[in-house]
Amino acid sequence: MQEYTLRSTKTKKSSLLRRLADIAVIFAVCFALLLLIFKVLLVPFRVAGARVSDVAEGDILLVDRFSRYLSDYSVGDLLRAETSAGAAVYRMAAKGGSNYTVKDGAAYIDGVLIDESAYSDGWAEDVNLSIDVPEDEILLLPDDREGVKTLSEWSVLYNSVYGEVRFRVSPLSRLAVFV
Repeated sequence: MQEYTLRSTKTKKSSLLRRLADIAVIFAVCFALLLLIFKVLLVPFRVAGARVSDVAEGDILLVDRFSRYLSDYSVGDLLRAETSAGAAVYRMAAKGGSNYTVKDGAAYIDGVLIDESAYSDGWAEDVNLSIDVPEDEILLLPDDREGVKTLSEWSVLYNSVYGEVRFRVSPLSRLAVFV
């Protein structure tokens, strides 16, 4: 027959302390992961002035700062950038090293017609503009192209791009994922 021994009260106290320490470690790890996600990878940003049709003033967006190291931005992506007018969300129109031309209201990148109808009403038919985007810069435009008189003012250093907009988290009625 086996003998059973009773645990002492000292063992119960150390077991409780061990459990509390485990819980504290779990909370600390979760807090560190949340901090990493929302301060380094996906940074919240409140829109102050809506320059693109997909977002409105007051929306809270999550900006992905890490993906630029995995792949480059594409034409049409929503990007948060620091410009002379402050931080805002713009649409990427052209990469550095390419030529962006507007001829008779139609947009071309390196001579190839592009379709911007998914996010912009387009250019007026009498607009003719052109820019060779420098290698270390990126061309960012608002969706409302009426106020654009010269393209050079919209070309910004690539390093001034903070990241790509991935999610809209507020208001809750307009949650969205931007792919």
